[in-house]
Amino acid sequence: MDRLYWEKIGSGNINLILLHGWGSNIKIWYHIIPKLNKHFTLYLVDLPGFGLSRNCSAITLESIIQILSSHMPKNAIWLGWSLGGLIANTMGLYYPENIRAIINVASSPCFITHPKWPGIHSKKLKNIFHNLVNHYSITIQNFIDLQIFNSFKPYNGISILKKMMGSYPHPKKKALKEGFKILCTIDLRHSIKKLKIPLFRIYGDLDPLVPKKIANILDKKIPNSNSIIIKKSAHAPFITKPKEFCKYLLKFKKSII
Repeated sequence: MDRLYWEKIGSGNINLILLHGWGSNIKIWYHIIPKLNKHFTLYLVDLPGFGLSRNCSAITLESIIQILSSHMPKNAIWLGWSLGGLIANTMGLYYPENIRAIINVASSPCFITHPKWPGIHSKKLKNIFHNLVNHYSITIQNFIDLQIFNSFKPYNGISILKKMMGSYPHPKKKALKEGFKILCTIDLRHSIKKLKIPLFRIYGDLDPLVPKKIANILDKKIPNSNSIIIKKSAHAPFITKPKEFCKYLLKFKKSII
């Protein structure tokens, strides 16, 4: 079965395609949808192997690109969070004529640390993979709790978000494994310099997975790109700072119209 699941929400004059991160699903966007659906027509995509696309077999990076390209509208802004950012950037390199702009959220062209390149150690990523496979619900809830802890303030919507994420179908183990492989092996540090469309990058000040140091490095290397760092937020700034996060999205939208 190769059915890709997505939800279309909103009435804005520009299409915004949202790609979630590794181990997640479309419910992660819960708190920003009401702030964006009047400004964009949103396409919330469950990536293959995740959520209600659980039985979609297109889980390699190449097959994901193909199925997204065939189902998603042209001339849209593609927003990719974490792993979703790698996918959105690859889409931009493969099909630049079909994409208006790209937004990366807490993402990196290369997630693994290298000499003179900040990132995450593969051993730590492997531990996350192990936890997602063996203790999925607990791992996702702990991840959400950690975002709130890093924000240094109470967050009223945490219980709703946890409930929504927990009630959704768990991802396929094969999809988690392929996502782990993509994060460990894909390196777009050189090819992303060739990106011909606008690229806006959002980082969390306290993100342990995608260090904020990457922002300055890429600002110097990618001519058609700029970035912002949201303070007191970690790997999911749209959860803890939804108003500020959406403010930057709307500002970026105005800059490319």
